[in-house]
Amino acid sequence: MCGFTGELSFNNIDNTLLKKANNHSICRGPDNLTNHIENGNLNMSLWFNRLAIIDLSEKANQPMISEDSNSILMFNGEIYNSENLRTDLKKNGYKFRTSHSDTETLLAGLDIFGIDFINQLEGQFSFCYINKIIKKVYFARDRLGQKPLYIKINEKKITFCSNLKSILELDKDVSIDQESIEQYVAYGINFAPRTLFKTIQKINPATYLEIDYSDNKFIKKEKNYWEPDLYLNNKNFNYENFQQLFSESVKKRTISDVPIAAFLSGGIDSTSIVKKLQDLGHSTNSFSVVVDNKTYNEKEFIDKVVNTYKTKHYETNIDSEISDEIINMSIKALDEPYSDPSVVPSYYLSKLISKKYKVAISGDGGDELLG
Repeated sequence: MCGFTGELSFNNIDNTLLKKANNHSICRGPDNLTNHIENGNLNMSLWFNRLAIIDLSEKANQPMISEDSNSILMFNGEIYNSENLRTDLKKNGYKFRTSHSDTETLLAGLDIFGIDFINQLEGQFSFCYINKIIKKVYFARDRLGQKPLYIKINEKKITFCSNLKSILELDKDVSIDQESIEQYVAYGINFAPRTLFKTIQKINPATYLEIDYSDNKFIKKEKNYWEPDLYLNNKNFNYENFQQLFSESVKKRTISDVPIAAFLSGGIDSTSIVKKLQDLGHSTNSFSVVVDNKTYNEKEFIDKVVNTYKTKHYETNIDSEISDEIINMSIKALDEPYSDPSVVPSYYLSKLISKKYKVAISGDGGDELLG
C-alpha cells in the first residue's frame, strides 16, 4: 500500500498547499516521500509516499520517470505477474534500470504497448500515467477496485489522490451530495463513482480515464476494460480448478522483499489461507484479536489453527484494549463513512501487525466462496 497526491493544471499550482494535502497520504507510505514538480504548458505537482515491498532500492522510488523523460508514473499496488511481463518487455528491447521493480514493469509496458497493457496485468492497483508525447493522462483502477483513487476534474485542472481528505484540503468549495447520503443510508456505503461530495468522484473498478490535454484543456473519455461476467462464463469451474486457482492466488501474494504476516480469525477464509501458506512452505506469522463474550469469541477455533499449523502467533484481547480513543481513530482513518463495525477490531489488528510487519494477508469476504 502506497499513497499519492497530485495536481495537473494549465494555471499556477500552489506546491506548498499540495505538500500539506499530501500529509493525509503519508500513513499509506511512510518509507519514502518523493515529489516531482514541473512547469510548462502543463504544470504538474506530484507527491508520492512509498511503502517499500518489492525492490527496496531507491531506483524503485516514485514518481518514476522514463529514461527519456517523456512519461511519468505514480502507482499504488502490486503487479503479481511482473516477472513474466518483464521477460516479455526485455524481448521487445526494453532495458530495465531496476532489478525487479513492478513499478518499472508497469511504466515500461505502458510506454511500449500503451494503455492496452492494462489487460495483461494481474494484481491490485491504481495509477496515474502521463505520456507527454501523445499528450494524454491515464487514471486507472484494478478489476475489483481494491486500490482507491479519487479525482476532481474540470477543463483546466485535475486534482487526484489516494486519500479523499487530500482533495478536501486542496478545495474547500465542495458540497454534500444528497443522493449519496441516501445511498449510504440504504446500503451502508457509497458505490463508485459516488463519494459524499458532488464534484469528487472515485474511479470505477475495471475502468480507466483517458484525458487528452493537447488543446490546452482536459477532454475526458472513460472506458471499462474488464467485465466479471465475461470472465466467469469462459471458465470450466470445478473443485479441482478452484484449489489450483486458490493456491496460485495465495502464492502470488507472498511475493515480497519483506516478511509477511496473516490475519487469523478462526473462520474458513483465514484458516484456508494459513493452511495454504504452510502447504507452500512458509512459516506463518498469525495475528488475532479475541474477546471475553463467548458468543463472539473465536479463540477455540483460532487455537486449533495455531496448534495444527504451528504458526508464530500473536494475540490480544481487545476488551481490555479498545477505548473511545481507538474507536475514534478507526473512524478517522476512513475517508468515507462505512457502516460495518468490524472496522474497529480490524484497525486495532492492523495497528498491532504494523509494529512488526508491512505485509499481511487477509481473507476478507472469502467465507461465502469457500463455504
